[in-house]
Amino acid sequence: MIADLDYGLLPDEHEDHFLGLEHAQLVGTDTLLTTRDNIEAVIEAKAMMCVYGPAGSGKTMSVNSALRHLAPDTTHRLELRAGPTPRDIRHGLFQALGLPGEPPALWVPKTPSIACDLHVF
Repeated sequence: MIADLDYGLLPDEHEDHFLGLEHAQLVGTDTLLTTRDNIEAVIEAKAMMCVYGPAGSGKTMSVNSALRHLAPDTTHRLELRAGPTPRDIRHGLFQALGLPGEPPALWVPKTPSIACDLHVF
């Protein structure tokens, strides 16, 4: 796996803004609070969601803030490049979760229900 991607737990709060502004504080806008509400619903449902928008619109900062509030000890960072393959996701999950050994070369569910029960949040 490529080593320059970020894996592990959430970054410190002072790292949320990409400009690294000193003394900057997060403001609870409607968009930020909606993101937090949506992430809370996703966690409760044990589901997945996608946050999208233009570069610099605060997606990462909003998600990090919500997860730091809702699930700080159970959140693991998984950063993928554009258009990730199943192999990229498999390797990324192994890296982010700190699993021992090497990820399997190929993962094929033994039953269709296993594939439906795989949730990443």
